[in-house]
Amino acid sequence: MRTFLRFSMVALTLSIGISGVSWAQTNGTKKILVIGVDGIINTAIDYATTPGIDKLIADASYSMNGFSGVPAYASTGWATLLTGVSVGKHQVASNHSFEGNQFNLYPSVVTRIKSANPGISVASVVRNASINDLLNGAADEKFHFASDEEVFAKSEELLQQAGVDVLFVQFSSPEEVGEDAGFQLREARYVQAIQKIDEYVSKLHAAIQSRQNYADEDWAIFLVSSHGGTESGAYTNNSEEEINVPIILSGANLDNKELVGTALSPRENADNVLDIRKNPSGDRTYIRVPIAGTALQGMERYTIELWVKAGSDNSSDPSIMGDKDWDSGGNPGFILCRSGSTWKINFANQKSERYDIGSSKPIEDGRWHHLAVTFDKTKECRVYQDGELVNSSPLTYKPEDNMTSPYTYICFAQEGTQQYSGGSPNWSGAFNEVRIWTDVLSTETIRSYMYLRNVENSNHPNLSSLNLYLKLDETRGNQIRDFSGKGHHGELVGNATQRHPYYPIGLTDVAVNIMGHLGLNIDGSWGLEGNALKSNVPYRLFKVN
Repeated sequence: MRTFLRFSMVALTLSIGISGVSWAQTNGTKKILVIGVDGIINTAIDYATTPGIDKLIADASYSMNGFSGVPAYASTGWATLLTGVSVGKHQVASNHSFEGNQFNLYPSVVTRIKSANPGISVASVVRNASINDLLNGAADEKFHFASDEEVFAKSEELLQQAGVDVLFVQFSSPEEVGEDAGFQLREARYVQAIQKIDEYVSKLHAAIQSRQNYADEDWAIFLVSSHGGTESGAYTNNSEEEINVPIILSGANLDNKELVGTALSPRENADNVLDIRKNPSGDRTYIRVPIAGTALQGMERYTIELWVKAGSDNSSDPSIMGDKDWDSGGNPGFILCRSGSTWKINFANQKSERYDIGSSKPIEDGRWHHLAVTFDKTKECRVYQDGELVNSSPLTYKPEDNMTSPYTYICFAQEGTQQYSGGSPNWSGAFNEVRIWTDVLSTETIRSYMYLRNVENSNHPNLSSLNLYLKLDETRGNQIRDFSGKGHHGELVGNATQRHPYYPIGLTDVAVNIMGHLGLNIDGSWGLEGNALKSNVPYRLFKVN
């Protein structure tokens, strides 16, 4: 999705290792400063004057296009970077709130550090008191201030103390300016806020280097943004400018690498994306899922939901997904298709009684959108976009009416005949997290679970009716695996596609690498989703600076 389909600054100090993987150790006591900043967009550091941050980058594994997570809220970003798991597990999906969190199941890295080695001294200095209350409660020293200036002053003071091992710092002024004036580089106030953060970074770095025992210490400095933002300052929660953020992991014997998504091998079982393009040869490229004799054929009650990012080269009314012959809307079956710059669902019974119910909101804007449709044959059809009800219609079908298409595939980027030529050769765009439920999901359920990955292992209230679940995480081959447990595996037809990780590095990687620097073991049962950024760890590849 985007699944699918980025805002904050932190400072912290630690030392760890991944289960079954060991890092080469260097002499010196392991310490770490983690600086989290709310609201730095991915282009800001290249644009603004940031000598302090540039100094970190010179000795870092980093990306200016890291993945903060969806939805792109500061609270979600902080939960992700501190727990090492994404929203599907920690369940923080509200703006300025940690409501509904699962921190009892996925505690903060601070808790993990103190459990592994109570002797490691941890301090947390934040703007948002809830971070200390709900996530960093195990820290030895906790401070909450109303301004970045006060946060900086206390952090600098702590770094002058010999006993500090891990320091966690939150700055929020870029978010405050961005929400008021827009997260835009032509806005002087926003750029000045970034440059003020750089001043704090430089001074905190200097405070570390001036420590009395610095020569006997091995420091890492991590600088990350909890989310980005739009030029207007309004939240959409899944636009690239919101979810693309700088993530800079400096020191800690990490490789000096720029992490570029196109130069990295896709992560197996990660939140990858299948991008279907228009084949220059004119051949069709699409996914087909066999449905003959299954609960997916001729459905009378269902919910379809999927994340899509439309390509820029679509025209006419190609099928996004469907099982019918789209040469006529009166043909039996269903279709989700392009409709101008937006989309609609068409369906009909075997008596050619058709409905066309569309969204009024665009999807061809370069962003990820969550599309959902609920259908109850004798009652109502509802159309949702990004969790909001955008259209509905009562239905007049009778219980005996047959909705079954004569074709035995549900296709994605094509329709049931696999031959539709409108907008030929196929719809162009990216898919993620496709689900079909043979039940009508409530509005609340759609909203609550639209961002959830690995839904088959969740507490979703309609889990028993899940009949198709395509994560699209495959990195090779033509099989598209169904994770519903029903065995409705799909097939990728054609070769005009791109499979890639949605991000080269993400906030889930932060906790893992904090632990790695501190030399602490990570238990596989914790369910952490990050990767270790070391070249001697075989499942991660880099592009050298």
